[in-house]
Amino acid sequence: KTKRNETKYMITFLDAGIATSLQPNDRKNLRDLFKAVVLNDGYTAGALMIERARFERCSSIPGGKEKFASGVQDIVSEFHDRRKQGLTLGAVRIGALLAKVLDLCRVYQVEIDPAMSSIVISMMVLEGLGRSLDPDLNLIKSAIPFLMGKV
Repeated sequence: KTKRNETKYMITFLDAGIATSLQPNDRKNLRDLFKAVVLNDGYTAGALMIERARFERCSSIPGGKEKFASGVQDIVSEFHDRRKQGLTLGAVRIGALLAKVLDLCRVYQVEIDPAMSSIVISMMVLEGLGRSLDPDLNLIKSAIPFLMGKV
C-alpha cells in the first residue's frame, strides 16, 4: 500500500516459449561442462567445449586450443571471484559471462551445439526473471541436485 492507502500491483510476464529437450548425450555434455564451471576448472570446461563441438577451427590455429581454454578459464575465474559477494543472482551477471563465452566461440570458431544454444538463451532469460523474483538465490546450492544427477 502507498501513502495514500492505494494498493500497487506488479504484473510479471513469463515467456514460456523457449523449451528444449536434451538427448542423453547432450545432457551428459551439459552436466560435465557445468560441473567444470562450478568446480572452477574453466580450462577443462574450454577443452570440453572444443572436444565435443561438432565443428571447430581453433585446433588449426597455432596455440588455439590452449588460448580458447585459457579464455574460458578467465571467464570462469571471474564468475568465481564474485563469491566474495556470494554467488547469488543479485551478484552474478550470468548473461554477461555467457556473452563473453559466445564471443570466444566466435573468435576461435568453436561451434555451439543447437541444443546448448537454446540452453544459453533460456539461461539469459531466466536470469532476469530469477533476479526480479529472488536476487538472493544461491546459484551453487541450487545447482547441486543437477550436478549430482538427481535431476
